[in-house]
Amino acid sequence: MKNLKIFRKNLNALSKVKDPNELFVFIENKVVSFFGLSSLSVFGLNNSGEMYTCIDSLAATSDMSKILKTINFNLDNPIIKNLLDTQELISVKEISKNITYALTDTRRKLLFSLNDELAKIKAKVCIPGFVENKLLLIFVLGGKTSQEEFNSEELELFSLLAKKSAKIIDSYNLLKEKIELFVQSMRITNDRLEEKDPYTRGHSHRVEEFSMIMGKKLQSELDKIPYGEIILYYAAEFHDVGKINTPDSILKKNGPLNKEEFTKIKEHPVDSVKILKPMKKWFGKVMLDAILYHHENYDGTGYPQGKKENEINILARIIRVADSFDAMITDRPYRKALIQHQALLELKNGKGTQFDPKVVDVFLEAYREGLFTDIFSQIAHISKTKPEV
Repeated sequence: MKNLKIFRKNLNALSKVKDPNELFVFIENKVVSFFGLSSLSVFGLNNSGEMYTCIDSLAATSDMSKILKTINFNLDNPIIKNLLDTQELISVKEISKNITYALTDTRRKLLFSLNDELAKIKAKVCIPGFVENKLLLIFVLGGKTSQEEFNSEELELFSLLAKKSAKIIDSYNLLKEKIELFVQSMRITNDRLEEKDPYTRGHSHRVEEFSMIMGKKLQSELDKIPYGEIILYYAAEFHDVGKINTPDSILKKNGPLNKEEFTKIKEHPVDSVKILKPMKKWFGKVMLDAILYHHENYDGTGYPQGKKENEINILARIIRVADSFDAMITDRPYRKALIQHQALLELKNGKGTQFDPKVVDVFLEAYREGLFTDIFSQIAHISKTKPEV
């Protein structure tokens, strides 16, 4: 008999879990092996609210896992209807007992249909996870490899796990909705910025694409940062959003900026951080630092704070290279675009001064591999269609 106090203690640790991926790692490491389950699948309500699809499946055999991942439950499925009606778990053991004592043929038919559905997915128990009377997920247990039955305390703990898991999924979905609404508003701001300055049309999107390609090659670095890949994506996309506060006379000036104008445009990383401050509570300070430091130089001569080397987080160092290269190969009011090889030479010459040498090397490697071809096609198209200003 397993010491269930250990499992109860593990369940308490779920209060710190915010991300479904962390939840599934917990289930794999702390649940399946602890109980010696032959299979455990988690089904969640899809976006349309019309079906429960397999979110994750862990089984003793890969073939069984593949089968479980293809299964969906419609709202009229007997399992779903029973869970919604009773808000209680379903077990093969209890169904067998209830069939024997069923008082009506209708009741007996319902129980047989439930039994048949459980047999199709080789399930011994189905446990619902509700949040405010809404069935968000279902744990489907395939029994134990030892062939032992689940006892009442174990089933109680699984019910608690399902309830906690449903809350994690619900909180995550609400957070996603908030983030998506905020991101949409920021994209509208980016569009307004591009209307103000047609020369930067598509710039933020391309910087995001350059950055994500480099990020893939620096995955081990990104993995050290919680949500590192997502933060890089948003930080690169919105790195210049603060320029919405920069006067048109500076953005569109047909010539070099004077000292006062340059001082003004150097404010845009700080302005960007002010606009994007709500993202701090979702992704932490690292998100804002990636934007604040994207004009810092590797040798400490950049702005706004004169940070250098590892004082600048890796995300900002990636964006620095992406931002600079895209600016060099696109037309600006004060100069024509450089050809790609000239821009690459500028990156090489800036290694160790403007740019992190490691990030430049990764960029050059990606360039040689042809990973930027689609981005260059976008620039060529924009150059042909750019309106006169």
